[in-house]
Amino acid sequence: MSTEEVAAVLRSKRGARGLHIDAEKIRDLERGRRVRGWAWGSPETLGRVARMLAQVYRIPDRVVMDAWRRSRTEDPLPLLPVRRARQPSGKSLDAWSSLNDRQRTYLTCIFQQDQETEEEQRHARHLGAERRPATEWRRMTLALSASSDAVGYTRIQERLRDAGVHDPGAGSSVAALERRGLIFVYRDRVYVDGLGDLPRTRVEMTRLGRSVVRTALGVPREMGPPPPLLSLWLWKIVVRVAGAGTQGVDGSLAGRGPHYLAVGQSPDGRSPSRGFIVLRHPDGVTHGPYRWFLTDSGQRHIADHLDAYRSLYPGIGTAGVGESSG
Repeated sequence: MSTEEVAAVLRSKRGARGLHIDAEKIRDLERGRRVRGWAWGSPETLGRVARMLAQVYRIPDRVVMDAWRRSRTEDPLPLLPVRRARQPSGKSLDAWSSLNDRQRTYLTCIFQQDQETEEEQRHARHLGAERRPATEWRRMTLALSASSDAVGYTRIQERLRDAGVHDPGAGSSVAALERRGLIFVYRDRVYVDGLGDLPRTRVEMTRLGRSVVRTALGVPREMGPPPPLLSLWLWKIVVRVAGAGTQGVDGSLAGRGPHYLAVGQSPDGRSPSRGFIVLRHPDGVTHGPYRWFLTDSGQRHIADHLDAYRSLYPGIGTAGVGESSG
């Protein structure tokens, strides 16, 4: 996009009122120059502009914030607007009200297993495991057509039993949930040693199904930390590298952390990493093993947000981290 096109799109946004945006101001902003004529003294106003730029460029807020702090170090730290929580939809409430107690129990147990499986997949990716398509792991086995003495209980059946549902009459409840668009049902066959091919029923939550349970049970959607803050997992890595100081951290840093944090990497092949750590030789060394060190951007990020991290993740020891990074 040209600066003229960016300015035109920004001017059409409600948050740009009173900023008198034009192409020259966009060029000054991008080149790190003082933006003349803008009453941009407040972090809140800068945060509004950063959010609007992320929307225009269709990139995460963190990408704009990281670029802003690299190129405009004299600006106040932009404060991104707080995203408003979504209000429960009437459609979700109506769908829950239409279910009987047994159907609600089934839907709740399937949802709980869906969320547990999602967390397991997230943890496996953090440890470096190959990413599995969601179409695979979201389809969860509900039941096998065989005696429980022979095949045991599936994880969903265990949840149902804990909730007081012990009889095998799953057909009508599952069918009712499928008719309402709350789950998908898949029926196939699977080979079990000693028993041969057995009929299998698998279920998958729909987006509407998750919304219905979240609304009914008051389960908040996992939003993660507010941008541009890091997740607990990534913050631990940054603290570890910061704490190592001039010694650095062994170059064989495990898991996918470098994809999210290291210079020249990308977590998804589209958006850049945060660029907070870099793999290089220690200062004054020209050969031998490479080690991980903080970049200037990483040091600035810690200085900008250390207090927020200490409040968000109080269990992570950061004594001395601010001093070593600033």
